Amino acid sequence: MSLLTAPGGVGADRVTSEKGLGPMTPRYKLLAATVAAAALAGAGAASAATFIQPWTVSPSGSISVTIGDNGLGVMGGSTDPVNGNSAHTFNASTGAFTDTFDFFLPTGLAGASVITTLSGQAVNDLTFSNITFNGATGSTTSGGGQATAHVDFQKITQGGEQELVITGNGGSAATFGGTVSFVLGNAVPEPATWALMIMGFGGAGALLRNRRRMAAVAV
Repeated sequence: MSLLTAPGGVGADRVTSEKGLGPMTPRYKLLAATVAAAALAGAGAASAATFIQPWTVSPSGSISVTIGDNGLGVMGGSTDPVNGNSAHTFNASTGAFTDTFDFFLPTGLAGASVITTLSGQAVNDLTFSNITFNGATGSTTSGGGQATAHVDFQKITQGGEQELVITGNGGSAATFGGTVSFVLGNAVPEPATWALMIMGFGGAGALLRNRRRMAAVAV
């Protein structure tokens, strides 16, 4: 079954949304996906569920993208550039949610590491129950008003699709967000080179999105 379709179908107690996320280029090291979690009341009905903001380039040579969820019970579209693929499911009866973020990485990235951290206040019953990167399970903790999850130094052994999955429970207005940063292992490219790379990210992301849509139709 495609990631774009929730198991058991989309009913009155489940919302599903698909957004863009982000393919990378060779020799990038995924330094961090730091996600601050907070359950905020009154999320706007026009907000998207999972979201992706445009890529940014830092003077140090890293590229970063902000990801997150604007409301576990919110269903809506995103106007952000297509940089990859993401999917969101939420069961209003139980509060269970699953957010899946897919990155497409060329084969030259093999050997890089990923560090993923989610943290924030456990307000409105927001908790993280599990976090995985390419199937490798991280750790989650809660207590003292905090909810955290970690995947530390998980190696990327080959190119292609990489998958970050976050699961947990919370109220329909619970939200979280954070930043994923990639950096070159060697020299920092010129700004013009970065511009071409970022344009390429969007094109590869569109291909990934179309491939998933075709798979969903075939199911």
